[in-house]
Amino acid sequence: MGDVQATYRAMLRDDVAPALRALGCTGSGSRYTLPDPESWALLGFQSSRFNTGEHLTFTVNLCAVPRIVWESRRREQSQLPLKPSPGTYYGDFVWSWRLGHLMPVNQDVWWDLNEDVEATDVASEVVTAIGAYGLPALREHLRTGTAGRPRRALG
Repeated sequence: MGDVQATYRAMLRDDVAPALRALGCTGSGSRYTLPDPESWALLGFQSSRFNTGEHLTFTVNLCAVPRIVWESRRREQSQLPLKPSPGTYYGDFVWSWRLGHLMPVNQDVWWDLNEDVEATDVASEVVTAIGAYGLPALREHLRTGTAGRPRRALG
């Protein structure tokens, strides 16, 4: 029996992080930023709370919000953190989606890691989806500066 949690961390570090940096993101581990001086544009990896040592599922959350809007809301709602988290629903003022809903399948997508799958293949599939669907959506929201249609549930 392997420790799929360690495989997941290694996949994020060794395969995902370098690929996301090559696509223009900064960050490490499970949180990345598409740098922009006027907006937060974030993506984060969320693993399931039902994961075990033998099986792990994860998804990717994205969010974008103009910094001026975020700071204004923080003044009104002191419990908000300095920086938004891509896995938290804050309200309609933040554009917030799961990656699967930006893909042609238009549904929640969770990727699986276990002893029967190659982590590098999973990483490649996820990074390809982020590059093809996630980052273009984030860049569009940076360009327009709008929150857009937010996701209603994080599940």
